[in-house]
Amino acid sequence: MRLRTTFYRRGTRMGDWGVQLEWEDPEEGWVWVARYDSAGGKPHRDRNRIAQHEALPLPPDPAEALKAAQEDLRAHLEEYIEAYRAAKAQGRQGW
Repeated sequence: MRLRTTFYRRGTRMGDWGVQLEWEDPEEGWVWVARYDSAGGKPHRDRNRIAQHEALPLPPDPAEALKAAQEDLRAHLEEYIEAYRAAKAQGRQGW
């Protein structure tokens, strides 16, 4: 598994950001399992095959929100992977 992080700066401040948990599926290769990002101006979590744009209480500061998202993905990575595998086994489609 791996954690991929991206962020953009707006002058001296952090702008948009994203962090995603990726897992090497034996059948499909590397897939994203869960991600947090600030797309659309509001930080949220997406879970592949499970849910899009889950609103979450994240810090308003982009750098703090990114750090909180990274910590959550690290702390719950096995949960997120197992939920992805279960949804895939049920035939739920990815995006």
